[in-house]
Amino acid sequence: MPQCCTLIVNADDLGWAPKRDQGILRAIDQGIVTSASILANGVTFAAAAEQVQQRRVGIGVHLNLSEGKALSGYIHGLTDSGGSFPGKERARTIFRHAAFDPASALRELKAQVEAVLQQGLIPDHVDYHQHMGIFPSILPMVVEVCRTYGIGAARLACPAEAQKHDPDGALGEELQLYRRFGSSMLEPLRHAGLHCPAGLWGMTLLNRLDTTTLPSLLAEIPAGCWELMVHPGDEDPGIPFCGPERRREQEALTCTEVREIIRTRDIRLITFGDLHAYSHLLP
Repeated sequence: MPQCCTLIVNADDLGWAPKRDQGILRAIDQGIVTSASILANGVTFAAAAEQVQQRRVGIGVHLNLSEGKALSGYIHGLTDSGGSFPGKERARTIFRHAAFDPASALRELKAQVEAVLQQGLIPDHVDYHQHMGIFPSILPMVVEVCRTYGIGAARLACPAEAQKHDPDGALGEELQLYRRFGSSMLEPLRHAGLHCPAGLWGMTLLNRLDTTTLPSLLAEIPAGCWELMVHPGDEDPGIPFCGPERRREQEALTCTEVREIIRTRDIRLITFGDLHAYSHLLP
């Protein structure tokens, strides 16, 4: 009997900004999004948490040590004196060199999970803002957080697409980083008893997922258990990462053609919380 294809469609960055949240919720209500990860230190975190409680959708904690302000305050080597994170590029340099106080960083990650729990949400997974979980200095903290709070699944931030699809330029360079470190995540996550999909689709299509590229991607996904990372939203001029590409992605996730491909290919749309039922498909 042939193996089936199961797919978690996870929208990142819930709680980032009002129109991002609006687009994510629409992609849940009218599209194929089955899961969303929420930023506990996001500007609209509390409102987003309240809105998502009214929906049948898997919820994860989008662990964040790179942008915004820490909930727990100053972290030596990572934040400024006011508790603000340094941004993606500087944070990655710090993570690579393990040049920060791990105890304080772990305290922050726990504070983010506790903030989500205090909103009445029960997370079924964790993932990582800007894929910080790939770094060896961060991954043990991710495992500790999951153990502490009984979270049973985590993202495997390793590109599922073949390397030949990597674009040129800055994104291509980032993908090389994800390929180098992401594949090393699997063994520690498995050893900790965490469920994770076999890989992450959509990494090569950052800002380019639309009604043309998404159907092509869905046609390519093989049998197994996978995650598709998406970033839908509504356009919000002046807000970072809220440009027209977010609207195009939302339109793709809610279009009739995409739902038809899901149906004809018999792709089972699931959440991270469902992974235990598909353990035979997991790596």
